[in-house]
Amino acid sequence: MKSLAIFLLAFASHALVIVIDPIIFGGDTIMRLLHRDDLMMGHQLPMLQILISGVSKISPDPLVVRYLIALVGAVATLGFYWMIRDLFGEQWAVAGAVFFMTNPFFLALSTVPYQEILMLAGLVFAFHFFYTENWIAASLCLAIACLTRYEAWAACPVLTVAYILRKDRTPTGWIKASLLFGWMPVVWILINRGALTSPGHFVVERSFSIVRLLRYPYLAWVTVRTTQITAVFLAAVGAYRMYRNRSLVDWRLQMQIAFVILFLLAIPFSAHGVMPDPERYVTSREAHIPIYFVLLLATLGLAQWPRWTTAIVAISAVLGLAGAIMIARNETSQPGFQLSYRLAKYLDSAVQDRERVLVLSRPMSEDVAGPYLEKALQTGGEEGLRQARLELKTAELKPINYQRLLVYSRMDSSRLLTPPAACGEWVAVWSDYPDAARELAGAQPVEVLQSGPMSVTILRRRCQ
Repeated sequence: MKSLAIFLLAFASHALVIVIDPIIFGGDTIMRLLHRDDLMMGHQLPMLQILISGVSKISPDPLVVRYLIALVGAVATLGFYWMIRDLFGEQWAVAGAVFFMTNPFFLALSTVPYQEILMLAGLVFAFHFFYTENWIAASLCLAIACLTRYEAWAACPVLTVAYILRKDRTPTGWIKASLLFGWMPVVWILINRGALTSPGHFVVERSFSIVRLLRYPYLAWVTVRTTQITAVFLAAVGAYRMYRNRSLVDWRLQMQIAFVILFLLAIPFSAHGVMPDPERYVTSREAHIPIYFVLLLATLGLAQWPRWTTAIVAISAVLGLAGAIMIARNETSQPGFQLSYRLAKYLDSAVQDRERVLVLSRPMSEDVAGPYLEKALQTGGEEGLRQARLELKTAELKPINYQRLLVYSRMDSSRLLTPPAACGEWVAVWSDYPDAARELAGAQPVEVLQSGPMSVTILRRRCQ
């Protein structure tokens, strides 16, 4: 019953954030919803896209996908609860689960289709089943995590070595451990003919720059900034307790530490730095694993003040839920997100069945291809560059506001047009469109949507 209550409470927390803020934020999230049936998206692993494609067969409504991710978040919370119970006992497991389900970063980002919460769900269940010696279940859960994000691959050698040292040190044990906990990365590499990704894409860079060490303080800042202050403080206490009392660090906790260390060692070699400085920054979502470890330490730190556990956990839950709502609101407050959503709702209610809408918005700049092509050459040589150019040639660089509109609207792409299409019975002119002044000269708007400095002017026209 306790496990069921934790699962339902975690799902309700995610559902609350979705209800409060129905707008989908992020860039990868929009691309995943636009290309629901494209299981292989660039360098990304396919597990999440498989789930999105499957649930989209039931309904194309993006809200269904959001609740799917919320369900994954609830499952991950349950797995963390079981794992904490294995590590520290039943007394602290509920508190750990509350820390996890209400972490602002986890909670906000697991209401939209990002991969990281699915990866964490696979990892925590893999560790739990490993601790309870359910080897097949641990292998399958680790495979799910490894087919979701490459970061999960750091757990493969950890589980392999732990199995050998604790279960079977014979040559047969080495083979069995390697097969149980390394089969998915091997299969994936074989599928890609000895590489981590298909030609034209990249994951790891062999070159190293000292500047990339600045990725560590960046991720540390993201971790502290997006975790409840109570949990951060307790994590420091938990780390101090481990330092003073080494008996707390049993083989189970050693596995957790080893996994996080391997993940951190890989960070400087990630080929996917982000702007404004790809050498210094990686996506903030890489902080999922550091935050996960901080929450684990925070649970350990609670033992310092057992009488205050209920109050500390309650305060953390309130802070976390409020923080998640603030993160989601901050992300969706951007004018582009607001106007795309409001425009979709307006058009869905106003446009008749056979009418079309011409959407005029600033096109995506082809300059974004430069860094991508350069990285493809560095990591994949001439063949990688050739494949990257081929993908860019076949890709449609549609305006990002138009892409968001496609996701939010019930209208299909055959009725939502972009240039060079000449005419639609309706025209939506974004204020950032290069020829907006000419398009609006002398026109009588049907509606004007405004968000901050940006606007969308909606017109009616007759097509010849």
